[in-house]
Amino acid sequence: LTLEEAVRGVNKEIRIPTLEECDACHGSGAKPGSSPVTCPTCHGQGQVQMRQGFFTVQQACPHCHGRGQIIKDPCTKCHGHGRVEKAKTLSVKIPAGVDTGDRIRLAGEGEAGEHGAPAGDLYVQVQVKAHPIFEREGNNLYCEVPINFAMAALGGEIEVP
Repeated sequence: LTLEEAVRGVNKEIRIPTLEECDACHGSGAKPGSSPVTCPTCHGQGQVQMRQGFFTVQQACPHCHGRGQIIKDPCTKCHGHGRVEKAKTLSVKIPAGVDTGDRIRLAGEGEAGEHGAPAGDLYVQVQVKAHPIFEREGNNLYCEVPINFAMAALGGEIEVP
């Protein structure tokens, strides 16, 4: 952003690469017409119990990775992931007074979740370009303007650039 945009606020168009839900399988990862099957290792629970001596430890199933289902026939478009890479254009409303390092949260605009899970949030980090005349410290703007000795001693008016 320019300093003027950061001070006044602006609507900015940004284009980002993101993962979106696959249109062919609607995020399931399974080929259209087929569906995921129950994992034979955990019987759909997503977790297995492992015995270690006197202790029993419960952990995510190593076969289905905790989903409880496996995809026998994966989607040809997303290769079973349920998401495909696309470029997305967003309009971001930048509020007045933002500074470098500030983050703006766009709810639901992040990447689509795996296997049909909802999309996450997108965080846009603000970077304000240096201005050729003004310097910013917090909410204050500073600029150096050369004046002659007489004006320094007697006072006067100067035009701020």
